[in-house]
Amino acid sequence: MKLPFFKKNTNEGKNFFGILLKENEGIGLVIKIKNSNFILVDQEKFTFTNAWENIAEDLDGVILRLEQRTKLKLNETIFFVYSHFVDEKTKEIKKPYLQKIKELVNNLNLKALGFIECYEAITHYLEKKEEIPLTAILMELDHSNLSIFVFKRGGLTYSKVLAHTNNVIDDLLTCFIEIKGKFVLPSRIILYDSKDLDKESTDIVTYRWSEELFVQLPRVEIIKEHELIQGLLGVFGEQVSQKISGTKFIEEKPPTEVLGFVIGGDVTKQAQTPSFKKDTSLKLAKPSLASISSWINPIINLLKSIPMVFNKKWTIILGLILVMTALLLTEYFLHKARLTIFLSSKTIKKDINLTSDELKIESFSKSVDLTDSKSTSGKKEVGEKARGSVTIHNFDDNEKLFTKGTTLETAGLKFNLDQDVKVASASVVTISGGIVKQPGKTKTNLTALEIGPQNNLGSGKQFKIDDLLTSLYFGINENAFSGGTKKEVKTVSAKDMEELRKSIQEQGKRQKLDQQDTKKNLDKKVLTDLIEFVLTEEKFGQELGEESDKLTLKSKVKATIYLYEEKELKDLITKKLTKELEKGYVLERQKLLFTINNAIKKNDRITLVIDMESKAVKDVPIGDIVRIIRGKSRKNLESSLKANFAAEGFELEINPKLPLLQNWLPFLEKNIDVKISSM
Repeated sequence: MKLPFFKKNTNEGKNFFGILLKENEGIGLVIKIKNSNFILVDQEKFTFTNAWENIAEDLDGVILRLEQRTKLKLNETIFFVYSHFVDEKTKEIKKPYLQKIKELVNNLNLKALGFIECYEAITHYLEKKEEIPLTAILMELDHSNLSIFVFKRGGLTYSKVLAHTNNVIDDLLTCFIEIKGKFVLPSRIILYDSKDLDKESTDIVTYRWSEELFVQLPRVEIIKEHELIQGLLGVFGEQVSQKISGTKFIEEKPPTEVLGFVIGGDVTKQAQTPSFKKDTSLKLAKPSLASISSWINPIINLLKSIPMVFNKKWTIILGLILVMTALLLTEYFLHKARLTIFLSSKTIKKDINLTSDELKIESFSKSVDLTDSKSTSGKKEVGEKARGSVTIHNFDDNEKLFTKGTTLETAGLKFNLDQDVKVASASVVTISGGIVKQPGKTKTNLTALEIGPQNNLGSGKQFKIDDLLTSLYFGINENAFSGGTKKEVKTVSAKDMEELRKSIQEQGKRQKLDQQDTKKNLDKKVLTDLIEFVLTEEKFGQELGEESDKLTLKSKVKATIYLYEEKELKDLITKKLTKELEKGYVLERQKLLFTINNAIKKNDRITLVIDMESKAVKDVPIGDIVRIIRGKSRKNLESSLKANFAAEGFELEINPKLPLLQNWLPFLEKNIDVKISSM
């Protein structure tokens, strides 16, 4: 089924839920009508957990959070989709996606109002902003799909959906080869997606396009996400209100992180914060010849009421006066031209250094509590020492005192006395008629010097005592020694502690501490090379050398982030380059490209090493150009620009698109808008 749009009804005070759906992500939008104004109250971006398979579960949480923050019940729902979800022939959502949307609507108790393709929103946004029909190539990029739309004077002349590869040039050539020879492509290319498209933009600008496709090198523009959303709401607002006029930007009080722009206001502006207030009414369509005739009709009616006293001659004169008046009013109010002249240029490539003395660099800090752990790598042996008793023999004629700690050794194993011990002197006795010398003896306890089972000796071992002669002093154990054990255990090492500190720092980086506060630093960029991570208040769960299989660390990671303002940096680069330009040339700021190759901090001074590239174009006063081209025909414009300014090309757009006026530039200088650019 196709999701049908509702018809016009009374919607004052209602709120709607909008869903922008892509391949891998979406955005939920809360829209409210208040005093005939369409207000974006809140929004939330979300990523699909399993493509479209679990989209209902993903969106359920988004709706819950939006309802809690806005205190609004979300039911009536409008779907915004990329064009690769829509069948090109039937103009209905493709069946696989439609089935998922049906399930989503049923499971979440939503009321589906219809769907809008995103390219319609971009067209609506640009035509409101520029007040002219769109002539451009729209490129709609999604994760694996690319949609191309070619517009000429507000009409869609070509569209195609194809697979998106890593090479955007190959993708475009696949489409353009179908168009080749049929018509010349507009030299304006507009990209949009919710991600950074600088790479794709650079690829398109730097590619050498065939003259059979583009008469002039294409210009590339990128539509930001908030502009896409504003366009979506603008189209939806017209569907709901049937083009309500007189709506204004008003202040709403949504959560502090929500944009608060209102549908119906000047689309060239948008509210950047909830407190931004704009009272400008919706811009009406510019005057037309029909509106001019409405000024003249009363005069004609008045003339009809006057008695026919004029002859045919005066009737013709009055008619001519009216025609001339209409032409003059048209020339003054309506006849306008927008001209871009492409002059010769020079490419400038240069490496420059800027310091914090020249560029204002700010810093702020953010902290987060983190915990991490790792297996320990230290090792040590633990166990018990063997113990036993020994009988000390003294063959000396004098009593001998052995102090506590005296070393006794046998078979390379050493033991210490547990206490002081006295051993009596030897004595002489007569046995069987013979004289025998008997040693003095004392039994005492020993403890092994080292742990381990190797000291569990068997009985009957003879011990040497220190450096004493074994002929005078020795010990013998009558019983075996026991109790000696040994094993290897893991302990906390200094290396473990240092590795855990580094792990916590890396974890801090993954916490995205370098993301600046978006409300305070909206227009500022981060110097990623200078981000400093420091551990504070660290607390280890185990001590150095302690027996443990795991080491834990609780700490605060403090990140110091350095910021600069991109506009200020561009101003400084432009100023430096302008001083070195050849006389007669000016720098094209809009084509300035730069990369910060390195950022160095020494003491309190920061130096940025910048690689930049730009173009310098011939310096020609705009006033001189306008004075020469005003009132000229299209046919003579090219030769005049080449002769007077050595122009290499131009783009011209004249309004209103009437046969007579389309071939001539305005005579009034105020109605000619001139821009100078390089090829």
